Amino acid sequence: MTGNTAGTNDMTTGVLIPMNRTDRLLEKARDYVADMEAFLSEPAVAVAFLLDALPHADTSLILKMIPLLGYAGKERVLWPLYNLMLEAAKDEPVRRSAAVQLGLAASMSDDPSALTAALIEKLSHPNPSIRSSCALALGWEGNWPAVKPLMAHMPDPDHNVQDAVVAALSSMGDSRVFDLLTARLKIGTVEEQRSILLNIWRFAEQIPRVEEVYLGCMETLSPDLRVDALSGLAMVPLSTAILNSYLQLLADDDFSIRRQVLENLSGEEPIDDARLKELLLVLLADKDAQIRQAAIRHLARS
Repeated sequence: MTGNTAGTNDMTTGVLIPMNRTDRLLEKARDYVADMEAFLSEPAVAVAFLLDALPHADTSLILKMIPLLGYAGKERVLWPLYNLMLEAAKDEPVRRSAAVQLGLAASMSDDPSALTAALIEKLSHPNPSIRSSCALALGWEGNWPAVKPLMAHMPDPDHNVQDAVVAALSSMGDSRVFDLLTARLKIGTVEEQRSILLNIWRFAEQIPRVEEVYLGCMETLSPDLRVDALSGLAMVPLSTAILNSYLQLLADDDFSIRRQVLENLSGEEPIDDARLKELLLVLLADKDAQIRQAAIRHLARS
């Protein structure tokens, strides 16, 4: 073989079959996906190959390519990821992954204003999956222009869109957004309240206030929302105040509350606390079988 022609050898005839450009692109994309060191050694070249291969890749390969594009692409990947997210034929995992990585790339962009405007416009798209993805993509730190439009779409009729809106707002990390969401927690619909409770733990720089919100509303919420609040509280670092609340709730009349507290505690390191051990011993005789089993597991760890 002479020159630069690439190809594969047909073993039955001995004839060299040239690889077409698409095959070469996909082969190179797979190489970068499999070798992160090679990708990082030449990110600009790698991103160019991945973008060229994107229209030809199957779902499995696309899902592996998207995080690399979001990590290193910046300006160059914004609109390809945006278009990928909007393609109706794409699988939902592809759409959601594209949305997450689009937000990451936009957060590193020098001027994401045009993208922000395009995403805000699509918040009114008739397809709830696209509305949800666009809301999620808007959730990067400092994206203040998106706050008011996102708040306006919090009452979206689709629960997944509501969740995406609140997740996006919670990812911004702004104390002003935190205040808006906690105010909404008092007046919003049940579904809005649920979305907020399941997401405000994302305000990593507001943890003391997050803890205060969760613990402060625990006694006033409906039983279903109390479980959601406990699910969110599980994402907050355990403190003395949270532990004291857990101990109190282990004696709650609602078995779903007792279950959730035990689940939260199972995610923590074993706790050496005489009060907890005493409550666990009482729970060995609980009417609920799941609670009895959870109590046995906790006692075995202590």
